[in-house]
Amino acid sequence: MIEQMEASMRGFAIGLTHVGRVRQHNEDTFYVDEGKGVFAVMDGAGGMHDGAMASSLVREALASIAQPRSAEDLLEQFESRLITAKDRIEQAAAKANGAAMGTTIAALLISGSNFACLWAGDSRVYRLRNGRLEQLTTDHTEAQELVDQNVLTPEEARTFARRHVITRAIGSGIELELELVSGNLRQGDRFLLCSDGLTGHLDDSVIGTFLMNGAPKPTAQCLINGALEEGGSDNVTVVIVDIDAMSAREGVRN
Repeated sequence: MIEQMEASMRGFAIGLTHVGRVRQHNEDTFYVDEGKGVFAVMDGAGGMHDGAMASSLVREALASIAQPRSAEDLLEQFESRLITAKDRIEQAAAKANGAAMGTTIAALLISGSNFACLWAGDSRVYRLRNGRLEQLTTDHTEAQELVDQNVLTPEEARTFARRHVITRAIGSGIELELELVSGNLRQGDRFLLCSDGLTGHLDDSVIGTFLMNGAPKPTAQCLINGALEEGGSDNVTVVIVDIDAMSAREGVRN
């Protein structure tokens, strides 16, 4: 993400969200701006109203990002908007008598031929490249910490009683700490950003099979439907970003 290469890529995206089959309110939201290269999924926590407010406040903050002048500018703007969102969430929580309020985030930033993934919580970013699916993010959860310590196996973590307890988030009472991975884009890369309402029901092999078939919108709908067919116990949100090279004319104009 630090060094811009000569070739430029652009992400073409579709986002879908569904309340699921159990919840009455959708606390998830997503943000897509192809022109600025900003894509994100947020999964709110803290109760029906408070979780939805937290994720929406992050979305509103991201919408204020100006057209970036460089990769560094985009990253700086993104991080500053999350600081602003955290402040607004804390203010809202204080007005609600200190109620817990927060949200996860999984974001993809694109600039030139580079990308960066930034996240806090258990929403994820995957990349499908040459038929191989790779999870680029690592869950910030108690369950994942126990897997890292070899206390639980990945299979045991899927049914662990506290598997939904997150250790990082954007919200009151938790220090804002983002993790970041970056790399180069290739034409034909496909990224998936999703909330745990998807990964709680579909394993990576199923997700990869869906991603290898079809245009973004029907693929996103198939992923949503797959989670619903497996019970839809949570809100489920997906954003699919397909990477394509920009034309020379587009490169001059931008």
